[in-house]
Amino acid sequence: MKIFTAVKIGVLVALTAFGTFSASVCLGNPTTYMGSLSVGSGLIATGGWNDPSTTLSWVVDDTTTPGKWHYSYTLTVPAQGISHIIIEASDGDPWELFTDENLFSPSSNPPGWIDDITIQTHTAGGSANPTMPENMYGIKFNAALVNTTVTVSFDSDRVPVWGDFYSKDGTDQAGAWNTVYNAGFGSPDSDPINPPANGSVQNHLLVPDTYIPAPGAFMLTGIGTGFITWLRRRKTL
Repeated sequence: MKIFTAVKIGVLVALTAFGTFSASVCLGNPTTYMGSLSVGSGLIATGGWNDPSTTLSWVVDDTTTPGKWHYSYTLTVPAQGISHIIIEASDGDPWELFTDENLFSPSSNPPGWIDDITIQTHTAGGSANPTMPENMYGIKFNAALVNTTVTVSFDSDRVPVWGDFYSKDGTDQAGAWNTVYNAGFGSPDSDPINPPANGSVQNHLLVPDTYIPAPGAFMLTGIGTGFITWLRRRKTL
């Protein structure tokens, strides 16, 4: 099991493959974070999904839903459908634990794609989560429809930090599982870039943290597109 320690205010400059971005801490400015990963550039995939067209993008903002953070993730794969998507969330002591009380207004595009949602520790391996590098506590969106491009969205009172994701379907014609996850899965989220230098590859995405900000607390300022390490998570086994 992973224990997460949230760094509430951290480094204000992030170096990514897209360039150098900076941000500052201030009160109440609107914030939008956007990013994307693809196979060969931040994603690892197997089976028929092991193709550069497999992509994950996200938008996280504090403007869509007043008083909450809005999280939106779009996964595109080249073949078959998407059986489920797991977005990492905070584990640990009860006060840190992300539960259904921290998840608001889940939705999908296409509408009706979500069959059910489970928030728990999801076990790696077997037919449930083949190739997932290790167990992960997270929000699992199960599919009711067969689609190769899916967007899942929700609101939360938890601020964004770097984290992991995993998705799967069945097997391809050769019998290999169709799976995908971020290249930094299981490595410290406090270092979302690997290696941390110009021209490096982003290997994490933004996910909900343990921290619930009080009304009027410090918020992140917007940097448009790009990534940021203002809030970063450290993992210990």
